Amino acid sequence: MTSAYQEISESIQQQRVRLGVVPAIAVTRPGLPEARAWGGRLAQAVSEVLAGDRPVAQLVRFTDEDVFVELNRRVRLLGLTTTANGRGTHERCALRSVRVCRPSSGVAEIAAHVRHGGRSRAIALRMEVRRNRWVCTALEVG
Repeated sequence: MTSAYQEISESIQQQRVRLGVVPAIAVTRPGLPEARAWGGRLAQAVSEVLAGDRPVAQLVRFTDEDVFVELNRRVRLLGLTTTANGRGTHERCALRSVRVCRPSSGVAEIAAHVRHGGRSRAIALRMEVRRNRWVCTALEVG
């Protein structure tokens, strides 16, 4: 029984090497939020900004300069404004799923599925640890 287990274990290790599978890397920084939860909240916030439910200025602390400038440009192009009267009268964005890839320590790549009304939106973002907090350094919205 032990030899069969060893053979299976060796086979799995060989497949990992051949496929280039990288084991997950845990962040050991104290006080740093879990990447999946933080990435999910950020993806939902981005979706709310693009739906006009949240002001883009709320994301300035959580994005680097390039990401914020591009997000702000999109909001201006769409002509989105947020008003207290308009919010809450229609369906809110709902986070459906979040997937996390950890290519290296201090980096998390997030793929999220957000539902808004009858439409779905895919959001991919890269988060890096800067000054002991997550900052979005790349953003793609589908």
